[in-house]
Amino acid sequence: MIRDYLEISRFFNMGLTGIAPVLGALCMYPGPGLSLYQQGQLFILFLIGCMAHAYGFVLNDILDLKIDALSRDLVARPLVKGSITRRQASAFAVVCLLMSLLLSVFFYTTASRYLVLLFILFVAYALATVYDILSKKYPGMDLFVAGAVFVLILFGAATVGQIAKTPLPWIVALIGGLQVLFMNMINGAIKDIDHDEDGRANTLAIWLGARVHAGDLLLPLSFKTTGYLIEVSRTILVFLPLVILTPNLSFWLLPLLILFTFLTFFFIYRLYSIKIFDRARIRRGIALIVIFMYATTPIMLSYLNPKILLIALIPPIWFVLTNILLHNPVLEPKTM
Repeated sequence: MIRDYLEISRFFNMGLTGIAPVLGALCMYPGPGLSLYQQGQLFILFLIGCMAHAYGFVLNDILDLKIDALSRDLVARPLVKGSITRRQASAFAVVCLLMSLLLSVFFYTTASRYLVLLFILFVAYALATVYDILSKKYPGMDLFVAGAVFVLILFGAATVGQIAKTPLPWIVALIGGLQVLFMNMINGAIKDIDHDEDGRANTLAIWLGARVHAGDLLLPLSFKTTGYLIEVSRTILVFLPLVILTPNLSFWLLPLLILFTFLTFFFIYRLYSIKIFDRARIRRGIALIVIFMYATTPIMLSYLNPKILLIALIPPIWFVLTNILLHNPVLEPKTM
């Protein structure tokens, strides 16, 4: 039963959302050193991000159950195979939401400031909920889940200080939002295109003409261009702080950032080049894109504190270890 709840919460990529508010907070710390208290705050933010992640994916599975059931490749999902009921899943989603609110109490200083933090957190949950409700009904609803992560990163920054005083948390929030936008609008659409089409889902990918025909994966130029434009915009934002904030850079930072950026575009190209719809191959391609894409922000922020670079290791290590625990093969989680 525990395994089922881990699977329905998409435990394999929970680390991606978990680090979102952490990155926001790290933008606000004035010096490279972190006290034990600050490290504890970052851990609490990580847990809040994980709870928000679980809430969003559980609610998504509840609302998309009929469409997911059309795919033979998604029979491993707990709701599809019936190992968890919709009522149990709903209760679990509510518990995750309440747990994140309870954890937010650790950032209470004054009543007015805490109310602001709660408002920001509720906005993130509201945007995620709207996405889950409308994601298969209208094209472009991925903007809502991207907005949820954008706000979640600002929540992390707001727990430390006044976010209006520096552009860095806003830039990082935009980067995080665009990463999630690509993850859902492009990666997720390709992965789910077969049963989304069968279930008459109205996603942007289908609206642009992406489809599976006689086993062939057909991705129109308009869809591919949309993905490239999102990634180009995100890349510009990743390099922007290194230009406008004129930080002192280590000799290795720019070459490493350029390398990971190149690898991100390379694996996007490889994903676009898949001609036959093969969900296992698509899952592997998505995993590689995410590993390199999500590493670029911690690499960029490492000019603040070289130890931030270690955060780039969290998503791939988390992904591999949780898949060893829950799935086989490692790069093809069956609940993705």
